[in-house]
Amino acid sequence: MYDNVDMSMYKNECPRTDFLELVPQFLTRVSNTGESQYGGYCNGFLDSLKVSVSDSRVKISGSSLCKFYLGDNFKTMTRGDTEKAIQSISDRLHLPFGKANVTRIDFAQNLIMKYPESVYYPYLGESQYYRRLEQDNGLYYNNNKRQLLFYGKEHEQRVKREPIPELYKGQNVLRYELRFKKRIGSQLHQPAVTAGLLSDSLFYRGLKERWWDEYKAIQKVNIKLSNMKPTGSKKQFASDLALLAVLELGQAKVMGVIKEWRVKGEIDKKQAYELRNFVKGLSYNNPEEGNELIRELDQKVKEVHLA
Repeated sequence: MYDNVDMSMYKNECPRTDFLELVPQFLTRVSNTGESQYGGYCNGFLDSLKVSVSDSRVKISGSSLCKFYLGDNFKTMTRGDTEKAIQSISDRLHLPFGKANVTRIDFAQNLIMKYPESVYYPYLGESQYYRRLEQDNGLYYNNNKRQLLFYGKEHEQRVKREPIPELYKGQNVLRYELRFKKRIGSQLHQPAVTAGLLSDSLFYRGLKERWWDEYKAIQKVNIKLSNMKPTGSKKQFASDLALLAVLELGQAKVMGVIKEWRVKGEIDKKQAYELRNFVKGLSYNNPEEGNELIRELDQKVKEVHLA
């Protein structure tokens, strides 16, 4: 389930090694060779991996470990794949990269869905501690440490003009991805996260649990897709209409309007809180029946979590 992994090997891990003398000879497309106020530096590639080298650090970032080892970034990597990939980097750069400090982890899986990916986005609502942002080909949940993404993987490959594996051709492939971008150790309750730790069974299982927990924390809009149930209750009818309006406009846009009213001083803090809770509460209408799209997505994510 790993994809991108950024990592850095520092001088204190290899005090007797001259990085600038050793590493560039194993790279291709070496460029930007020179000196700065911090010493010498250069950039290059180990196959598809971007490698930056200085006197004090060898850094791999901004490229897919999966593409490096498996040949494309459509797939994701198991613990075993990851262990072999790190060993391959170590062997080819002649450095113990298992000791490298990990500064970013993308943990993801492809889900083959019944409908096109974008159909599912309106039914994934707000999530605490994240800012929800819907884009043309994806749904993003952002904060300053992490990011959750839902996007069409096949569409991404076509845009990048990269090949689509035979297994996924003509499929509705929804990618759900959790990215740890800062302070990874504190987020994952580890004193340090090294490249060697990525293949540890307990660490890997913990990432799977976190991937699952972050999904569960997203509010789901639960309503039948076809139409409302007949009701003689004016209160229920009004609630159903309100939910349909939220679905049409998007929960994020409705929340944005409430926030705007609060910022302008047109409603007070208590009123804004009550309105937000009202909108969130609409998501739980008919929870015993739910929404066929959310039920399908829940099941797909759960299957990956239990695998």
